[in-house]
Amino acid sequence: MRSKILYVYQFFKTPDEGGIIRSYYLSRALVEGGYAVEVITSHNQPDYLRKEIDGMTVHYLPLRYEQSFGTLRRLYVYSVFVAKAIRCALQIRGVRVCYVASVPLTVGFIGLAMKWFRNVPYYFEVGDLWPLTPIQMGYFSNPLVQRVLYGLERYFYRHARKIVALSPAIQENIQRRIPDPGKVVCIPNIADCAFFYPETKDPGLVREWGLEGKTVVTYFGSIGKVVQLESLIRIAQAGQTDSGVQFLVAGTGSELERLKEQAGNLPNIRFLGHLSKDQLKRLLNVTDVVYLSYLPVPALETNSPNKLFESLAAGKLCVINIRGWHCDLIEAEGCGFYADPAMPAVFFERLKPYRENPEKLRAVSSRARQLAETRFSRQRLSAEFTALFELREKENHADASLAHL
Repeated sequence: MRSKILYVYQFFKTPDEGGIIRSYYLSRALVEGGYAVEVITSHNQPDYLRKEIDGMTVHYLPLRYEQSFGTLRRLYVYSVFVAKAIRCALQIRGVRVCYVASVPLTVGFIGLAMKWFRNVPYYFEVGDLWPLTPIQMGYFSNPLVQRVLYGLERYFYRHARKIVALSPAIQENIQRRIPDPGKVVCIPNIADCAFFYPETKDPGLVREWGLEGKTVVTYFGSIGKVVQLESLIRIAQAGQTDSGVQFLVAGTGSELERLKEQAGNLPNIRFLGHLSKDQLKRLLNVTDVVYLSYLPVPALETNSPNKLFESLAAGKLCVINIRGWHCDLIEAEGCGFYADPAMPAVFFERLKPYRENPEKLRAVSSRARQLAETRFSRQRLSAEFTALFELREKENHADASLAHL
């Protein structure tokens, strides 16, 4: 009988749905590794749904969530998901390991419930440093609330069998703060090198998008407060007399309408709305530069943006407006640079050598792709992920052998 892994992630997506599909790929890796996998997630439909998807059983809990939701409504949705997911998880029999993926931090309660009531160990995935990130962004200003949240964080970490950090910076941060740092491993976001890859621009797509003769700078992803896309608007404003650069923004979120108003009638920036993964691939075909944007918050310097890894796989020059491990990485590997959000005009100075020398841009593309293949490929990281559970299987067999002595 195959060992069963329960994977809990509120925002599970398949490739057909688009969005962040790390959880899909890691779940598939477990299936291919011989495990039985059940996933608990949510959807915007009114009823519970159970589906068989590519060898895994997915439980969709009815819970509406939109990127446009405000803070209080998001906190409410997170809390309801935890309650519903605990109820669902406790009904699933034969689970050997429960894997809970944050954000939000509160998913740790699901892991604790499985440990307390089913004697099932849990692995805790940390995608962002909670509660440090929202506190540094100005949320949860009450000192008592902060102490409670930090206490929960420590408690979840202490009781987790493994902690899976999405970046080396998150891994180091957690290791400094817990008594058993050896249980913290790093499995960063995945570069889907089979789907995204460097391509020659399709002339038909260039004409379709009206981008003839343009250097195309693209932002794609969610558009909320955390990404502070005002920095890109300011760059577009600084370069509105330069007809050779076109800015494209693909995504939705709570800040979209406000950003559109701020952009006004700028001729060099367009908003494209949400794109599926196939549509994103078409967009990246005509893109020269991918822009990554975040608030100047120290905790965000540790994050692991999915869009970075997709961009590397597609061989794009990556520009980021925040310092941190990701900025250090792309600069060290020669496939991107830092753009100070306080100096928008400097962006064009840094971009100029790549516009004037196409060979320089092609060399960046090659280095970005090599980085994606050697450090962040789906095959490599899926194997590392599956190995975490293989080690657990060996521990179980060893315990069983000792019990019979």
